[in-house]
Amino acid sequence: MLKPILAAAVLLAGNGLAATAQAASHNRDTFIREQDLNGDGKVSKDEFAKGRDAEFARMDADHDGGLSHDEYVGDFKRRLEATLPAIKEPERQETERDRQMKQAEVRFGVLDSDKSGAITPAEFAYTGWSMFIHHDTNDDGLVSKDDTPRKEAAD
Repeated sequence: MLKPILAAAVLLAGNGLAATAQAASHNRDTFIREQDLNGDGKVSKDEFAKGRDAEFARMDADHDGGLSHDEYVGDFKRRLEATLPAIKEPERQETERDRQMKQAEVRFGVLDSDKSGAITPAEFAYTGWSMFIHHDTNDDGLVSKDDTPRKEAAD
């Protein structure tokens, strides 16, 4: 059951601004830049776990241990709105906003794999770890420039 959910979450997480605004990046160098908490050019498993835990805690506004729809989608929208001014044409901004918000709604439904109405820490962690594993191509427990980027499947 979790494999199809993971596959869908990975596919959804890697689209445009959504990747930079919410999910662990599909691009190795971006992943390192975003997840390298101590600035050593590598991301260890512990470092990644600490960052993901902090991200979850930051998003869990009511501190109930789950990300409700409003917390997850609302957080995404706030971060998305901060990136939209980079698009100069208002029509393109609106198109991108609509597209990304539709994806956020779908992502919430995918990430809430038990359909409880909230994303649990385990559900949140599961999808993040898929990107760590994706980037740790030499299986040394670190994501660094020593990992050869995987070739992405053609559309």
